[in-house]
Amino acid sequence: MKALFLAGSLCAAAIAQAQDVSGLYTGTLFNDTTRIYQNYELALSEYRGKITGYSYTTFVLNDKYYYGIRRIKASKRDGKLLIEDDKMIANNFPQPPDKGVKRLTVIPLNGVDTVTTLAGKWQTNRTRQFYAISGSIELQRDNDSAHSALLAHLQELHLGPSSDATTVKVKTEPGDVKVKSDPKKGTASTKPLPPPTIPFDQRANRRVQAITVDADSISLSLYDNGVVDGDIVSVYVNGSVVMSQTKLAAQAARITIALPHRGADYELKLVAENLGLLPPNTGLLIIDENGVRHTVHFSADLQTNASITIHRKN
Repeated sequence: MKALFLAGSLCAAAIAQAQDVSGLYTGTLFNDTTRIYQNYELALSEYRGKITGYSYTTFVLNDKYYYGIRRIKASKRDGKLLIEDDKMIANNFPQPPDKGVKRLTVIPLNGVDTVTTLAGKWQTNRTRQFYAISGSIELQRDNDSAHSALLAHLQELHLGPSSDATTVKVKTEPGDVKVKSDPKKGTASTKPLPPPTIPFDQRANRRVQAITVDADSISLSLYDNGVVDGDIVSVYVNGSVVMSQTKLAAQAARITIALPHRGADYELKLVAENLGLLPPNTGLLIIDENGVRHTVHFSADLQTNASITIHRKN
């Protein structure tokens, strides 16, 4: 019986080792000490047994939006996925992160084939100045990367994958192309001009999210969800403008809108008025329904609007 149990354990561990964890995951991180939930994104890439990636943590405190992006390193051991903080890439915290404090997350790998959920425990290391703290994490694989704030940030920071060593890195703008260098001929210096700006009502509409509410009014709070780079947006509800030429910042731009009709759908469009210094135009929208919050990360450009359907219960 012991031999059978051991064989089963080894088989389960082998299956866990074979699971592919590559992908984008979104969910929450809970802190046992502060009893606060934070929005959390994790992007993992697994190749030939090596796992690398980035994590993205956000929270709103005193009506201001804060974020932190970290490079992470991960490994599989004894049927578990171990994720450890490596380096802080970018943040807008009110004070610098504490040096020497890193988080280790341990996630059991159960099941077969591609991982769809990541749930486990995390703990920070103890230092001379700080006690160790702990918490939990719950994430779901997200197959739609269009609304990912983490991936938008990585694009802004030029940390996306490159195709090969000879590719010349250029600032990504609509219509840009990667130019390969030729040691004999030198590097091409021309690139196509960005496509013309399309009037907002003629742009494509990319549906980001659908939300159901019960209240007759909701509050909209808009933030720049990363590097504050001059992004400007307008907000339309059923074709009528409710916020015009609003500059996104870490501090909220807020408005309350009425939803007078039960059973009705309201189409909310986020329209990019520019691309800021770091295209595309990205931001965070928090929809508050009598204390119930719905968080929407959006991305828009001069050819595409971000669209959100808000349905009021009948």
